[in-house]
Amino acid sequence: MLHKIKELAFVLSGKINSNTQSKIIFYHDVHSPEKRYTDMSTTMDVFKQHINILKAEGYTPVAKIENETKEIQINFDDGFKGIYDNKDYFIENNLRPTIFLAISLIGEEGYMSTSEILELQDLGFIFESHAYAHENLTSFSDDDLNYELKASKTYLEELLKKEITEICFPIGYFSDRVLKFCDDAGYKILYSSLPGNYYNKRNDGLVYRNLVQFSSPSEFKAIIKGAMSPFFGWYKRKQYVNPDLNR
Repeated sequence: MLHKIKELAFVLSGKINSNTQSKIIFYHDVHSPEKRYTDMSTTMDVFKQHINILKAEGYTPVAKIENETKEIQINFDDGFKGIYDNKDYFIENNLRPTIFLAISLIGEEGYMSTSEILELQDLGFIFESHAYAHENLTSFSDDDLNYELKASKTYLEELLKKEITEICFPIGYFSDRVLKFCDDAGYKILYSSLPGNYYNKRNDGLVYRNLVQFSSPSEFKAIIKGAMSPFFGWYKRKQYVNPDLNR
């Protein structure tokens, strides 16, 4: 019953707030019936439905958004192995998502290894930072926060042989202090879990993303049209921690 109410709320919100603004959508993983690495994973059948809806609605999945309307950038958080297992679908459909890697998780059970990451990068997949330990950044002392951000950046730059300028906040939590430390560490684009359009950009580099990993087809269609915008305040109250937990 609750799911039906949520679905109806999204559909109604999508109609009221309908727009064609470019957006980022995000998942954690995808899986076939044979192998699932996390409860946050989306079935390949559902993921394929999402991609078909994008195309039917006239949206173009892109590696990086460059136009204000009708483009969708796809993100995956954490670096789970299901993306690698299902890489053929991504390649066949010209999908090149950005995958945010937490260094401490690389090579752990259920997560991609360095060789798998490099193979996907050669195929056009994009990798950026998800900090080092995949923990709430607002809980770290200044010294530890500095390490989380800079050590992750250094590790990935050495592994991927490219500059790392983008970061996604682990678990979604951030604060003004976190934003400042990210800027000091050299990150230019900061991916939150706050919903909205891509060109709602702020001067501090923060961008908005829309969680769709468990969305039914009707919910997904509504979300890409702006259904999550009215819930921005609710997400901000949960994830924007100011003053943060550091004392």
